[in-house]
Order: sequence, then C-alpha cells, then structure tokens
Amino acid sequence: MIEVPVELGARRYAVSIGHGASRLLGGLLTPFARRPTLLVTTRKVWALHGHRLEPALRAVGRPLHRAFVPDGEPAKTTATLESLWQALHEARIGRDGLVVALGGGAASDVAGLAAATWNRGLDWIAIPTTLLSMVDSSVGGKCAINHPAAKNAIGAFHQPRAVVADPDLLDTLPPRERQSGAYEILKCALLADRDLFGALAEAPPRLVGWDRIALENAIADAVRVKAAIVERDEREGDLRRVLNLGHTLGHALESVTCFRRFTHGEAVGWGLIGAAWIAHRKNLIAARGFDAIARAVDALGPRPRVSDLDPGRLLAAVALDKKARAGSVTWVLPAAIGRVVLRSDVGRAEIRAALRVMAAREARRA
Repeated sequence: MIEVPVELGARRYAVSIGHGASRLLGGLLTPFARRPTLLVTTRKVWALHGHRLEPALRAVGRPLHRAFVPDGEPAKTTATLESLWQALHEARIGRDGLVVALGGGAASDVAGLAAATWNRGLDWIAIPTTLLSMVDSSVGGKCAINHPAAKNAIGAFHQPRAVVADPDLLDTLPPRERQSGAYEILKCALLADRDLFGALAEAPPRLVGWDRIALENAIADAVRVKAAIVERDEREGDLRRVLNLGHTLGHALESVTCFRRFTHGEAVGWGLIGAAWIAHRKNLIAARGFDAIARAVDALGPRPRVSDLDPGRLLAAVALDKKARAGSVTWVLPAAIGRVVLRSDVGRAEIRAALRVMAAREARRA
C-alpha cells in the first residue's frame, strides 16, 4: 500500500493507493466509522462493485443510505445537486454525517459539492473507480457542477477527509476510460516528473495490460505531483493554476461539443498538443520538445476528431475560461519536460494556428 499525504494542516488527509485497497476499507476508514452516511454512486458502478464493497461500507456508515446519480457529465447539474440535498434531508444527516463518493470524477464532483453545501459542510470521502478520478478529481478538494456556458463554473473548495484508490477497480473500466485517465497522468509528468514521462513512454496504448506495479507507481507519482502543488496553493491563488495544463483548450473542446464527444482526458490530450504548439511558437520549447509531447499524447491511443469544429466557437469558449482574470486568459505552457510557465499573451492567431496543427495531426493518424 502506498500512502501519499496531502499536507493541509487541520485539513490534512491521505490518499491510500494499492491493489486490493477497497477490501480494506474497514481499517482504512476506522476514524469515520459509525457515522450516518450517504453513499453517492451510479447504478452502473454499484452493479459492478457494490457486491464487493457494500459489507465494508456498511461497517463504516451506521446507517448507510444510498443515492444514485447519472453517469458522467450529465450528473453535474443543479437538478442532481438538489436531489442529493433531498437525500441528505430524508436520511436526516446532520453535521456529524458523512458523504462517500464511489465512482468517477463526475460523481465525486457533485458528491463533494453536496457535502460542501449541506449544513455548511460535511466530511466526505472519495473512493474513485476510474483512473481519471484517482489522479485528478479525487485529490485537491475542487468540487463543481457545470453551467451551460462553462464546465465546472459552479463549485467550491472542500477537501475530502480520505481517498482510497484501488487499481483493482479499474479491471472493469473500458479501455477508452483508462486512456482518458492516462492523459492526466501525462499532464502531471509534464508538470514536474521527467521519470514519470519516461515510464509512460514505455507503457502500452491505453495502458491496457500494463504491469500492475508500474500502474500503481504511476498513479502514486501523479498524485504526488498534484498533492505538492495543492499543499502550496490550496485555493488556486497562483501556483495551482499550473494544473490547468492542457485544460484551456480541453475545456473549450468539451464545451462546444456539449460534453458529449470527448472524455475529459481526451479533450485534455488534444489540449496538451495545442499548448505545446503554442509554446513552440513562442520559442519556449524547441521543435523536438513539441514532437516529444505530441508523440507521447498520440502513443496513448486515438481521440475523437477536432477538424470539424468551428474555430470561432472554440475561441469564444476559451474566452469564457473560468480562470480568466481581468478579461485575460492565463495559459499554462510547457517549457521543458517537467517544467511549465504561465503566459497571458496568447493571441487569437496563435490559438487558430494550434487548432490547425491539431487538425493536421488528426489527419496524419487517420
């Protein structure tokens, strides 16, 4: 078992990572035992994992109530949030209660936000069942739902009390979803871990069939990168913005396709290529640096097309980036493998050029 601490003083918590960790929930979550608990999950996740996890969850939650939310991004709506508030009300869960999120990133996003807002804040725990949520949404305390005009526009910072990441739960994950999570691991490598970048270069496409120990270590390394950033900048004052690498264009791709064409990771993968090209145009990285990043993205597997999307709509979506300040969008651009810089001088022409490069790369892979 690998334990990665997220050191936030009184809000400190640990991310427990290991094959079989979900079978040890009773021991890992002992400090939270015998509390009124609302388990937030999806029917699909519960059908896959409920039979294995329910006994351990019932040992923690006394009593344990369940609330089902939709799969994926459709869960991140005000209607879903209101349904969770109603479930908390009907279960009579007060300030001593607990919310447990079992599922992917969307489930943990809306469950965490429900915990943040019910009775001015309940403790919550994340048990991620996707690779993406293990290395991204379960760590850092950012909980949100979507606004029709922008992804994750309505949210809060509310740290979990514990995270349990069991790679065994990924055995039922479709290859496309494994690939989606791999892009977030790649993002962390580009931010601060050259060795992790090298490990991914040796991984099979979509990480399918990757050595169990290699996968466990990659998850832990990615979590360490994110934890180190969150510890220094919990509420995204400055440094934490580097976690937006690949997301400026990625969120725009998701938004203009109504969150239906791309998985989050696939959109980020395209965004990494776009950001790397802009960095090359600004002489932050050499051509070989751009090529290395683009090859690393492509090696993880195919992604839905971008060539048919309207550049004007994408530019408009970029302008609505929720991290914009004083009308200026801050871009995270790679300066080397393992190092990034923040720039607010990215022009529309550079974005259009990046979109053309992305479309050309799509044609090359077709």
